[in-house]
Amino acid sequence: MVLVPEVVDAVAPLPVLAAGGIATGRQIAAAMALGAEGVWCGSVWLTTLEAETHPAVKQKFLAAASTDTVRSKSLTGKPARMLRSAWTDEWDRPDAPRPLPMPLQTVLVAEAQARIARGALKSGTGAEQLANYFVGQVVGRLDRVTSARQVVLDMVSEYAQVAQRFADQVSVTD
Repeated sequence: MVLVPEVVDAVAPLPVLAAGGIATGRQIAAAMALGAEGVWCGSVWLTTLEAETHPAVKQKFLAAASTDTVRSKSLTGKPARMLRSAWTDEWDRPDAPRPLPMPLQTVLVAEAQARIARGALKSGTGAEQLANYFVGQVVGRLDRVTSARQVVLDMVSEYAQVAQRFADQVSVTD
C-alpha cells in the first residue's frame, strides 16, 4: 500500500510491475489502483498441476497459513521467504553456525537438500519435515491444486468483478 505508489512516482513515466503477495484478481486490482501497470506473480504457481514443486512441499503449501512463513538464509545465504520447517528451525537456533554468503551456502547445503528431496518421497522418513522451498506469505491463499490456466481465469474473472464494482461506484446517473 505504501511502496507501490512511491515507486510509481519515483520512476514515472517508466512502467512498474507490483510484486509480493499477489495471487488473486482483487490483489491485481489493488496493485493497479496503486498505479502499477501490471503484476509479477510467483508463489501462486507453486501449487498448480504444472508446477514442478516437490509433492511433499506442495502439500505443505496447501496446508499453510500466511503466518507459517519465515525469512531465512538457510538455503542461499541471503534472506528469502519460505515455510517455517524443521530445516529453518535448526538454522535459526542460537547455537547453529551462521549461513555462508551467497552462493557458498547453496553449495554447502545442495547435497543435503537433494537427499531430503529423495527421502521426502517416502512417508515416514522424517525428510518431509525438512523439505522446503521459497514461498511468500500469499501461501495462505493457496488451498487447492489447480491448473495454471484456471489460476489465470480466476484472476481475470475476479479482476473484472472488482473493476466493475469500481466503475459502479463512480458512475453518474441522470
